[in-house]
Amino acid sequence: MVQAIKRDEVFIEPEGIHMETHQPERRSRKPPLLLVHGALTGSWLWSNFAAYLAERGWEAHAMNLRGHFTSDLADLGDTRMADYADDIGVAVRQIGRPPVIIAWGIGALAALLYAERHPVLGLVLLAPSPPAAALPRHAGDHELNAVPDVYDATWWGWIAPLERLRGWLPDLDEADLSKMQEMLAGARESGSARRERMLGVEVDASRITVPTLVIGAGLDDVIHPSEARLTADLLGATYEYVPTASHFGLVMGSGTWPQVAGSVLGWLEERRHAMNAVLAELATAR
Repeated sequence: MVQAIKRDEVFIEPEGIHMETHQPERRSRKPPLLLVHGALTGSWLWSNFAAYLAERGWEAHAMNLRGHFTSDLADLGDTRMADYADDIGVAVRQIGRPPVIIAWGIGALAALLYAERHPVLGLVLLAPSPPAAALPRHAGDHELNAVPDVYDATWWGWIAPLERLRGWLPDLDEADLSKMQEMLAGARESGSARRERMLGVEVDASRITVPTLVIGAGLDDVIHPSEARLTADLLGATYEYVPTASHFGLVMGSGTWPQVAGSVLGWLEERRHAMNAVLAELATAR
């Protein structure tokens, strides 16, 4: 059933993390969701996805990592993956109870680093940057040296003529591509964190025992679906594959995000009672 929703936002001090919330007008007993973006992007990436979940009774919080979109500026040249995991902790503190984390790209790897050491109710990883044990190959020195300390969307190739982008992202329509180009203009990303990922970020999968869903995209030229499958196997996670989705399309492509969001919703609904039981146990243990 589709419900009316309300939107809110909060600027979390002293860390300067900005978070947008979509939640049902009527109070929900479903576990909270924390949505974490990936490289160069921000909470804007989740606007349709978050509203879809909120309309179906789920409280969806879309955060912005340090130095991204509406969060405070940061020295991205010195920012590491562990810093992004710390930012997730700031958002969880604001929510006030462990959430299910839904994350994309490098946000998914940051979510794994957070979940390795802190309680969460579940993980949904969309085209996740693979941890070291699932990395198909390690970068050479020439590849590492080619990464600037701070890079932008033009260096990455995501700001380009629309004809070229249509070939890479066929599940994004004209409006999706225009929004993507507008929001990526001026965005910056940490080269240090990228080099870490290229070398392999260690995650102790044995410490992550919560229900986990990994979704790979058949048209993804950033995280190949075989890499997503390796991450799922490492975590003992449920794996789903969307053959017609691109990297961005998983989250914001008009042709594919509704299918992905529907799969995520179904997975959440199947597990929400068990997740609520875990929340109750954690509250009792405090």
